[in-house]
Amino acid sequence: MSLHLDLKLTLLLIMTVSAFLPCPHNVKMIAVDMDYMLHWDWNYTHLENPVNFTAEYTFPSSEDEHIPYKRVCEGSRDRWCNFTHCRLHFSGMYWVRVRAEAGLQHSDWTTITFTLDEDVLLSSPSIVNVMADIDVLTLTISKSVMSDPMKLQYRVQYWERLKPEQKHMEVYDSPHAPLSSLTSRTEYCVQVSFFSQIYNKSSNYTSPQCVYTKGHSLVWQTILAMLCSIPLLGAFLYMCHKFRRKSFVYTTPESILAFSSAPLLLEVQEECYMVAHVIIPAIPLTHTLKEQEHTPELQPSQSICKWNDGSKQDSGFSSGLES
Repeated sequence: MSLHLDLKLTLLLIMTVSAFLPCPHNVKMIAVDMDYMLHWDWNYTHLENPVNFTAEYTFPSSEDEHIPYKRVCEGSRDRWCNFTHCRLHFSGMYWVRVRAEAGLQHSDWTTITFTLDEDVLLSSPSIVNVMADIDVLTLTISKSVMSDPMKLQYRVQYWERLKPEQKHMEVYDSPHAPLSSLTSRTEYCVQVSFFSQIYNKSSNYTSPQCVYTKGHSLVWQTILAMLCSIPLLGAFLYMCHKFRRKSFVYTTPESILAFSSAPLLLEVQEECYMVAHVIIPAIPLTHTLKEQEHTPELQPSQSICKWNDGSKQDSGFSSGLES
C-alpha cells in the first residue's frame, strides 16, 4: 500500500515539475535545399534559473512504438537548432521534438512531423551568365544541390525590356540554355528559376538581367556612308576654293611702292682723278739761291683713282718720268 502511495506521489511530483515550464511553441522546420533549421518561440522569463532547450529526432516506424530519439541539440540557450549535419534521407519522414529545461524542471515535448520532399524549399540559381550573340542569348546556369534528388529543370523567362508585358517561357533540362530567334540589336531581360515536375516545386526567380543582342556586320552600311560622304566632301572643297578666290587681296600704297623702288644699297661707283705733273725746264746756275728756294720741287707723275668706298687704286697711267 505504501509502495503504491510513493509511486503516485512521485508521478504527481514529476507532472507538477514538468507542467511548471511551458512548452516551446511555433515550432517549425525551415528547410532550404539541404539546410535544415528547427526554430521555435518561448517567451517565459520569470525563472530563477536560465532556460535551456533540447531537440531530438527519430524515424517513425509502425512496428516499434518506442523508437529512441537522436539528440541534436542539448542544453542550448538558442531558439533554434541546426539539423543539417544529420544527413536526413530526402524521401524520409521524421518526428522532431523540442522541450525547455531550467534546473531540475523541464517542459513537455513539442513534436512536429518533418517530411523532406514535401517541406523542403528550393533556392534560386546562384549564378546566371548571359552571353549575347547575333540574334541569340546563351545562358549558363549554376546547378543546385537538389538537381539529382529532385530531377530539377531550368525555367527561363525572357522579354524585351521595352515590352515587359510580353513575357516568354522556356524550360530546359540542361543548365546550358540558348534563346534563339530573337531580334537583333534589341535589349532583352531574362530571369531563371529551378523547377521540379515530379515534386511540383519551384524556386523563386532570379533578379532580371538585361543585355543587348548583337547584329549582323555593318560593312554595307559603312560603304553606303562612304558613298554619301564623297559628294559632301566635293561640295566642301568647291566652297573652299570659291572662298579663296573671293577673298580680299591687299594692295600696297603707291607711296610705299615709290619708296621701295629705289635700291636699298648703293652701288659701287668709280671716281677717277687725274693729277697733272708740270715739267719745268732746268734753271740756270746763274740763278740766285733765293730764286731756287721759290722753285717748286719736281715730283713724279701719278694717277690716282678714288672709289666712293674710301679706297685708292692706281689707274695704270704715269708720265713716264721716274727718278
